[in-house]
Amino acid sequence: MRINRIQCYHYNRAFTVPFDSLQTQRRHADSVIVRMWCDNGVSGFGEGAPRPYVTGEDVASVVECINSIFAPILFSSGIKDLDTAAGLLTQCEAACQNNAIRAYHAALAAIDLALMDILENADRLSAGSLYGRQLRQQLPFSASVPFLPLNLIKDFFPLLNAKLDIKIIKILIDDNPQRNRERVQLIHSLANADQELRLEANGKLSFDQIQNQLDHLQPFGIAAIEQPLPPADNARLPELRQSSGMAIIADESLVSIADARALIELEGCDVFNIKVSKCGGILRARSIANLAAAHGIDCHVGTHVGETELLGAAGRHLACALPNFDAYGGGSPVLFSRLFAADSDPQPKTSTVPEKENVIAPSAREDLLRQSPLISDTGKPSGAKRIDPSGLQPQVNRPRGDTENCTTANHALNQRDK
Repeated sequence: MRINRIQCYHYNRAFTVPFDSLQTQRRHADSVIVRMWCDNGVSGFGEGAPRPYVTGEDVASVVECINSIFAPILFSSGIKDLDTAAGLLTQCEAACQNNAIRAYHAALAAIDLALMDILENADRLSAGSLYGRQLRQQLPFSASVPFLPLNLIKDFFPLLNAKLDIKIIKILIDDNPQRNRERVQLIHSLANADQELRLEANGKLSFDQIQNQLDHLQPFGIAAIEQPLPPADNARLPELRQSSGMAIIADESLVSIADARALIELEGCDVFNIKVSKCGGILRARSIANLAAAHGIDCHVGTHVGETELLGAAGRHLACALPNFDAYGGGSPVLFSRLFAADSDPQPKTSTVPEKENVIAPSAREDLLRQSPLISDTGKPSGAKRIDPSGLQPQVNRPRGDTENCTTANHALNQRDK
């Protein structure tokens, strides 16, 4: 099979539940959906969720990378099995590195998933051969609590518990010790006895700030903290790990296999948060997980806020097959649900295990295209076309502090605060 066409779509569906963190105020999804075609009519879908604060990418840069760097490589040779697909991905990554392009992981993830999907659709690959033997049918679920007013958290929390079978609660914190203490104390009072509490700092606080926060929050039985320091301060992770007595989870500082090796050498963390998009796709995420297992490090399979079922299904398959598994951090579907209104379509608790053994859930494909504008269509005969920025939707991520109301949940928040 020879790849002869790559289409890129921008998925930016609005949330009904806002998700605010130290990184950004997020009100919309922001993914690149890729559909890759072969000359025999077989196609495959992939997704990259670019995050400037994680991999340095945005939607425009992902599409530019796919068209300018990856497309010539993908069009130049055939694909017949997992080995040939892996070879193409290696060539794509090498081309980025040879051109001093460091921000490419979400773009590579979209191509990775699309190639795997092509092979699965052509009956040349199964989820079992890609991910390994499924070791579990149920996944311990982790959910993050974003920055919301306390009264809204009181309403939000039981609704979230009704939607998801939550085992781990990650509480986002900022640089305000008193506000954090109030939020953590509230969530501690709402949580069930079997739900583990963790903190999440998004790598935005200094060593001294984190130590000060932990002094205020120790009474609430916090078990771990995720990305407590900026990636540039990784060298201080062992010191923090020893002084806090908490498990340390690496997220923003873990993008590549090189990052994984450096963290292992430091002995500065207990858990890797692996996300298929930020790590460059399924094959690279699996390599990082294998390296972690060899060094006794557990793997938390995370998701980017607002990613679609394309990445979601891939992450769940990966989570089901890892021997060194911590928890699955999904939950994006909840962001699109009507939690703050009368739910017209109540759903049972989310099943975290894919119903069928396929690489990407087929039911999500055509529906995603209907919701996503086409922003690039590259065919082999005419060569790779550069993206037209006018085809992109307006920027949807706002710095924290922007109070524009754009969702049902924002309206609910304002009404409750009056």
